[in-house]
Amino acid sequence: MIRHIVPLFALGLCLASPALASSSDIVETEGGTIRLVTSGIAGPDGRIRGALEIGLKPGWKTYWRDPGASGVPPQIDIGQSVNVESAEIRYPAPQWHDEGYGAWAGYDKSLALPITFTASEPDRFSLIEADVFLGICETICIPVRARLTVEPGKSPDNKGDEVVVAAAHAAVPPQAGPEFGISSVDLRDGTLTIAAVVPAEEEDMALFVAGSQGYGFGVPKLTSVVDGEARFQVPLTTRSETPNAPAAIDYTLRAGGHSVTGTFEIP
Repeated sequence: MIRHIVPLFALGLCLASPALASSSDIVETEGGTIRLVTSGIAGPDGRIRGALEIGLKPGWKTYWRDPGASGVPPQIDIGQSVNVESAEIRYPAPQWHDEGYGAWAGYDKSLALPITFTASEPDRFSLIEADVFLGICETICIPVRARLTVEPGKSPDNKGDEVVVAAAHAAVPPQAGPEFGISSVDLRDGTLTIAAVVPAEEEDMALFVAGSQGYGFGVPKLTSVVDGEARFQVPLTTRSETPNAPAAIDYTLRAGGHSVTGTFEIP
């Protein structure tokens, strides 16, 4: 699959007309559809659970949070919303896609990305105006923009929306721990050596590292699996320009059909 980016001006801006409901209208793109869903009004802590549904046609893919050197990660801007101050996207475990000239992390099936919105004042009316930007790919990559409008309190008891949102949040890997997760990180000559404790009976090991805070990473390479310990070599492609700057780097670790997520610090 050749990932040529199609210029945005050639595609125009996809705008969903305001649905004013707990889910937005569906926006159709060349490779699939997108829709924003919420379930229920804000709780006492101001949180509103939601999900970005991405429907992919056969043969199309979309990106994880770190899409590699030339991809487009999912992004959401809620700056025009009413009484909504933040939106946090989380991610199910991705897969590596190797196109011969480079690999990138993403998804080749339809999915729903869980989003947690935060209302400034939980007891007040909230309106989500979400400007969404993501990339979907077949033989070319298409950057997609859409304005998705949702009023969470319009239909807070919609069972269909509740099922979509609950499934999206349940698909996020659990937190890593001493029995499954990264145990040590060493940096030498521009390469991280990462040791991870993994279930001994599992195969198909994969590590995904998300660049942030000025750090970038190449594709992790599995070098050994011995007695429940997997070792990976990860190229450090860019480093923060701030000397001795601490950084908590997010990762997802997969072993067979199981995954966990966590953070590690750059030595």
